[in-house]
Amino acid sequence: MWQACVRLALRQEGLITLDQALGLGCSSGSFKGHVAKGDIERILPGVYRLSGAPESPRQRIRAACLWGGEGTAASHTSAAALVGLKGFTLADLHAVTPKDPRRSPEWLHLHQLPTCRPGTRPISGVPTTPPWITLVDLGSVAAAGEVRSALDQALHLGIVSLTQMRWALATFGRDRHRGTSVLRTLLAERGSGYAPPESDGEALFYALVEGSDLPPGVRQFPVWDGKRWRRLDYAWPDPGVGTEFDGWMTH
Repeated sequence: MWQACVRLALRQEGLITLDQALGLGCSSGSFKGHVAKGDIERILPGVYRLSGAPESPRQRIRAACLWGGEGTAASHTSAAALVGLKGFTLADLHAVTPKDPRRSPEWLHLHQLPTCRPGTRPISGVPTTPPWITLVDLGSVAAAGEVRSALDQALHLGIVSLTQMRWALATFGRDRHRGTSVLRTLLAERGSGYAPPESDGEALFYALVEGSDLPPGVRQFPVWDGKRWRRLDYAWPDPGVGTEFDGWMTH
């Protein structure tokens, strides 16, 4: 039975809960014996780590989700990092849960909710709030510029749409909630046909051009080169002028 517990823990970044071990047929006495021998160590109430298993922020947020149980998920900046949005890491851990946040460990920012967030799914085994909810939450803990970049990245990657974000704002936004007001402002700036920048450098280029006294142009303007459709980063169709912004990666 213990070997089955070890195999499960290895699939969970070295983690296992007491309930999981009991479900695999390991008795409470046997489990306590392995704790006493140092085979496993308690890191949260009911959550244990195999001795020698490497520690990491990802392991910690996964342990927090195991401890919180059903409805607990990585959120805010942690969810943004797990979904792959640039500029966010797991250095500062956030999770949502129906559990009492006053009982959370000091290294975890726990946000209490009455129910599980719909659309929550595992990313590399860690339950994670969906991008459209993550972006609503993000403004409460991140600077407006970081939320702007995250929203544009998510739009460019196609993991959210403006229609979806407006629905998420109306459904999950809350009055007097900073994240709600930040996202509301950003969505008001992005109308139908909005083309998000494909990089931070391109975003700076757009801001430079659109903040100047040049006439308004078109982002991501499609052109036919005789063989296939291509896109110009920015164009003024009437005079027939187009421009491309190439960052360090291109060179």
